Amino acid sequence: MKYQLPIKKTLLASALALAALSLVGCQAEGDISESGGITGGSSGGASSGGTGGGLLPNDGSVETSITEGGTPLAGNFICTAGAKAYGPSPTTEVVVNGLVGSAVSDLLNLLGATSVTALLNSVQGKELVVDGNLDTAASYNLTVGLLGGLISSIDLLVGLNGTAPIGKYAVFGLSFPTGTVELSLLQSVNITTFLGTTEQETVSVDATSIDLLGQVTTGAPNAFIGMKVTKPYNSVSISLTPTAISADIGEAMKVHELCTDGNFVAAP
Repeated sequence: MKYQLPIKKTLLASALALAALSLVGCQAEGDISESGGITGGSSGGASSGGTGGGLLPNDGSVETSITEGGTPLAGNFICTAGAKAYGPSPTTEVVVNGLVGSAVSDLLNLLGATSVTALLNSVQGKELVVDGNLDTAASYNLTVGLLGGLISSIDLLVGLNGTAPIGKYAVFGLSFPTGTVELSLLQSVNITTFLGTTEQETVSVDATSIDLLGQVTTGAPNAFIGMKVTKPYNSVSISLTPTAISADIGEAMKVHELCTDGNFVAAP
C-alpha cells in the first residue's frame, strides 16, 4: 500500500503531461489558418476516387488550370497559404459584372430592391472563402430572376489586408455540383486581380476546357483555377457567368478558398 501514492502521482503527472501536449497540438492546429496557413482538404474526395462529400482534396489529385502571364503551368496545384497570410481580416463582398469601386455602386443604383436582395443572397457563406479551411465553402446559387438584363455575372470580391507581390498566386479551390456540370450550365469562370481599383490581370476558364465532366462518376467535380501573378494585387474577384437558365437551379458552384501561395506536383 505504501507505493500506491507515488504510482498515482506518476500516473497523474503523465496524464497532465499528455493533456498539455494535446492542448498545445490543438492550439497549434487552430492557429494555422489564422496566420494564413491551410487546413482541411482531406484526401479521398471526388478527384481521388472517393465520395467527395463536399471536401476539396489538397493532395495534388485535383484538376488544375493555372496560368502565368497567360501560359498554362504544368502539374496539379497544392494550396499552402490563404488570404490571412496578408493580415487577419480579409474582406468578402458580392458584386456583379467584374466591377469594383464606384462602378458597382452605380450599377446597384440602377437595379431594383428585389434584384439587389437576390444578388446579395446569390453567394451564401462568402466569409468561408477566407477561413483557411478547404473543407468549408461559399456557395453560388443561380436563380432565373437574377440573371439577364443588367447582370451578366455574379462575382465574389476578396480584399486582402496587404499586397500580394509578383510570384504569388490568385487561385481559387472550387467544386461543382454534378447536375450543373451535366447540364452544361457553366459558361465561364473569370478570376481578376486588382491593385486598388486598377485591374491587374485576368484569366477566363471555360468550364468545358477542364475535365469537369470526366469527374462526374467519382463525385462532385473539383478544380483549382487561377494564376501565378506577374503584377502585385490586393484584391481579387471570382466571377461565374452561366448560360441562360429558365428555372432556378440552386447551388451551381462552391468556392472553398482563395489560395495566395502553393506548389505543383505531377498530375497522377
